[in-house]
Amino acid sequence: MALFISVVNHNHDEMISENDTLKNLAQKHTVIIKSNTEAKTCLKQYCQKSGIHLIQGSSFKGFGANNNEVFKVAKTSFNMCKEDYFLVLNPDIEISLESISSLLTELQHTPTDIAAINLFRNRAMTEYDNSIRHYPKLLNPFKTLLRLPRKDFYDKSVIKQPISIDWAAGSFLLFKTGCYQELKGFDEKYFMYFEDVDICRRANELGLSIIYFPQIKAKHLAAYDNRNFFSKNFRWYLTSSLKYHFSIK
Repeated sequence: MALFISVVNHNHDEMISENDTLKNLAQKHTVIIKSNTEAKTCLKQYCQKSGIHLIQGSSFKGFGANNNEVFKVAKTSFNMCKEDYFLVLNPDIEISLESISSLLTELQHTPTDIAAINLFRNRAMTEYDNSIRHYPKLLNPFKTLLRLPRKDFYDKSVIKQPISIDWAAGSFLLFKTGCYQELKGFDEKYFMYFEDVDICRRANELGLSIIYFPQIKAKHLAAYDNRNFFSKNFRWYLTSSLKYHFSIK
């Protein structure tokens, strides 16, 4: 059983290169970075020194399409098999090798098709990231924009044991390779947003399991660019939200 880690770089070259997270994970696991933008010298040198495999993209792709590409490379070039694990990991996640090892150990006792962990929004790990959620409602994007209360977040403060959930953010999603293959990966009609909601919903509909492990912790130092109405990120977010809601049967 091996672990393959997929990271999409989109102008995160310095962020990745100045952090030891992926370098440390590459000591024990296969780390593959797909650069959606032209990889800078600092990233190329970081990957070369750390034993990280860097794929330079030739066209601009979305989150799902990039991770699907890495999955294919892991299968064809690195002999990833159905019993292995495929981790979709954001470049702004900071997690230790020990935490990854603890999660893999947990999966021996609590097997699941998809695993999510306890992400925090600060390095002190005092502010929860709302990374595990109930299925979204159509008006959620506008509630986020207007800073109105939302009820689709799980309350992490009361969860002490692993539980089944509706969906988890794609910033950290660990798949059994066979599960990802059965789902045919992310739906590439989405661009940057809602790929994670969609793949988790499809997994639940097939009777596959999605479990949140509260004791495994990491930091997610996200920018949350979709909260500005005039940003292209919010427009992408809104477009993906509409695609998701109008595709549900």
